Amino acid sequence: MRVPLLRIPFLLTAEVIASAGTWHGTPTDWRGEPPHFWLFEVLRLQYWLLFGLSFAGIWIMEWMSSRRRFLARVLAVLSAVAVLGTEVLTSIYFWKRLSPNETEYLGWLDLRQYTYEHLTVWAVVMLLGMGLWYLWRRRKRRHLSVPRAAPSR
Repeated sequence: MRVPLLRIPFLLTAEVIASAGTWHGTPTDWRGEPPHFWLFEVLRLQYWLLFGLSFAGIWIMEWMSSRRRFLARVLAVLSAVAVLGTEVLTSIYFWKRLSPNETEYLGWLDLRQYTYEHLTVWAVVMLLGMGLWYLWRRRKRRHLSVPRAAPSR
């Protein structure tokens, strides 16, 4: 159970890094208190948590009810759909929550551009993370498979 629980902080980190990569900052002609990244990110994370928990519930129901022979493959595909669905739905609902002034000042011209930027950064972070995880697991397996030499006397 240790490895699946480590995936949640990884997904959360990928979400925050993708948002930071999409953040265009405060424009130079902004009047008043500048918008702060974390104010917007907290709103986005609320949607992320809502959709993430919804998809996790669907995943758990499938896991509990399924007695299929290829359960691992079905759950892997369902996991990928859930993670991508969470990101897409979060982007859509977060965008709809912003006022036109906020989206214009933050440099997001339309929903398509914002979603594309966010998903691109998110996909890069996910691929890098999965690549590092794969290399770490491969190194760990290789280290365990090498028998230790008996101490010489």
